Amino acid sequence: MSVIGGGPWSIPPTTRPPRPHTVTAASALLTLAGVVQLAVLPLTYWHQEFYYDAEKSFDPASGVAFAAFGVVGQLAADLVTALLAVTFLVLAGFTAVGVNGARIASWACGPFLVCCATVGILRTPRPLSLIYSPDDLDRIGELARERMPDWLEPLLVVLGAGAPLAMLVALLLLALPPANAFFRRPVSVAPGWHLRAGDWVPGPPAQG
Repeated sequence: MSVIGGGPWSIPPTTRPPRPHTVTAASALLTLAGVVQLAVLPLTYWHQEFYYDAEKSFDPASGVAFAAFGVVGQLAADLVTALLAVTFLVLAGFTAVGVNGARIASWACGPFLVCCATVGILRTPRPLSLIYSPDDLDRIGELARERMPDWLEPLLVVLGAGAPLAMLVALLLLALPPANAFFRRPVSVAPGWHLRAGDWVPGPPAQG
């Protein structure tokens, strides 16, 4: 407390600034990325079933063997992706209320979800090229597309590309100056009084 002009002058208690639109948008995008990535997983397995069925009808022995191999490998990768997606749903909630640790965790984990989503786009359920010739691969793909809905593959591409894009935009928004001010940790200066780093505190009047 300082005395100015003979009267008491006190520093008003500081509070966290209102949540900026950038943080609101970033939290919404983190939520969107997590939800989309979770929705992509069952759709991907449904999509792959059409290829497995086509492969079995084309070459039953190799088809069954590859389907089992593919499921084992993909289950592990998709489990990691699902855990990351759920993690970002949680981080989105903490980010919205100004928990800086959630913002840091998003920056740390975000690239992993982006990589998982990108690999999901590039991953195809087609059989191993060592088992089938290019012509056979193309034929199996044609058989699979004849059986699946026309909208399934375009939807998977849109959702698969949307999740990493939403994640990247969210991470960029969390790095903007308005977000930095919102996540800045208050500094205690006295019981009941708080200042944020960079706030100006006037001293006592000069003695003349």
